Amino acid sequence: MKKFIHLKSCDSTQEVLKEQLTQTPTDELIISCDHQLKGHGRGENKWIDSPGTICFSLSVQPFQIPSFTAMELAVIIGKFFETKNQKIFLKWPNDLINTHGKKCGGVLIQTFSNQYMAGIGLNLYFDEIEFGGIYDQSFPFSKESWSQELALFIYQHRYEDLDKLKHDWLKMCIHLDKQVHISDNNQSYEGKFIGIGDYGEALIETELELKSVFNGSLRLG
Repeated sequence: MKKFIHLKSCDSTQEVLKEQLTQTPTDELIISCDHQLKGHGRGENKWIDSPGTICFSLSVQPFQIPSFTAMELAVIIGKFFETKNQKIFLKWPNDLINTHGKKCGGVLIQTFSNQYMAGIGLNLYFDEIEFGGIYDQSFPFSKESWSQELALFIYQHRYEDLDKLKHDWLKMCIHLDKQVHISDNNQSYEGKFIGIGDYGEALIETELELKSVFNGSLRLG
């Protein structure tokens, strides 16, 4: 049975989810909030809370190949907004991009006591130099209702077939067959992004070879 908890504010929905899972392990628990004070993304990245942002975390079963879980959820989110006549693109490994080429959301997967937790942050509307919203205009909405609707859609539309997932992810990818730069710690790679491998790794065609890149931050050009 799915359980929803909505808070007025919290430091991080991931941390609240972790506390709840300590008490009652379950694969169907959703934590959402109106204001997230210390949201974070991959690495040291911070997630900016705003009136047009929804933030929630949910416990999930991993995909059959766990490294695909974040990519799977990103595809499902894209399909959710297709039902609302909105287009979202995907950027490897877990970013959501709006039609203006700006980041509008992301998916963060963490594990805790053998359970998978997915943290999701989305800008329904937002406009800065680097970040944007899924919608171009602001509108009144309930963060609790949107979080619950999207979480239920995710639970109901999980993938079972890897080939289908890879096909749908590549169809939404904003940089397929384009020149990219991927940096990870002290290493960097440049070349054409030609697809994803058996574990979700980026396949980069350089001048000398085909590189498989498992981690890093990607930018176009």
